[in-house]
Amino acid sequence: MMVLCLDFGNSQLKYAWVEADHIVDFGILSDSNFESISQICQNKALDSIILSSVIDVPLELINALKNLAPFHQLSSSSLTQVDYSNYDKSTLGVDRICIAEGAQTLFPTSNHLSICLGTCITYNWIVDGSFKGGAISPGLMMRTKSMHDYTAHLPLISPQMDFPLLGQTTSSNLLAGIMHGILLEIQGYILALRKQDPEIVILMCGGDAPYFAPRLEDSAIHFENDLIWKGLAALAHLNLGL
Repeated sequence: MMVLCLDFGNSQLKYAWVEADHIVDFGILSDSNFESISQICQNKALDSIILSSVIDVPLELINALKNLAPFHQLSSSSLTQVDYSNYDKSTLGVDRICIAEGAQTLFPTSNHLSICLGTCITYNWIVDGSFKGGAISPGLMMRTKSMHDYTAHLPLISPQMDFPLLGQTTSSNLLAGIMHGILLEIQGYILALRKQDPEIVILMCGGDAPYFAPRLEDSAIHFENDLIWKGLAALAHLNLGL
């Protein structure tokens, strides 16, 4: 079964074709018009469509997608493998529901923490299949831009793969503070949860994960670039009865 997964985020409109839990193709849409989506559907055996969006989606697009194939728009009322009986799922962004579902699909018998480094950094903690809690903090570009925007003289810097522990110029001070601030935050959450649960599985995904993966010298951390797609595909099967 070929599932078209659409992920409309704050920064990008992404898509992936998933068949039998394998990512067949993926990319970025130029806009949210139906014409852009219909173009990527050419020569594809489309069985269903699932949409996760944290932005407003035009009703015209929703209706067009419904006419194209069996369609589901992810919401807090969607069926999930993850149990939210101890958490108000209506307050949880659909992007985090996707990530939690992907982690549960990959590790159904383990407790796990999923860390996604996107516009914001999110943490999803699941114990015995139940969503236990999480956290949200500013993402890499948000931190970079905010220190420039909310001060008179601090420059706007660009993230770099190689960054110092402590800088010797204003720019390198900013780089050190932003990059190590995120790195130490991630390491702190991992350390704190491992003290409670030494066997917890740690997963990481998101567009900014490559900046920090080389610094997290931990073979037990699973870097899952396709975590959100695996979650969306699993949610499509569950909610569309595939």
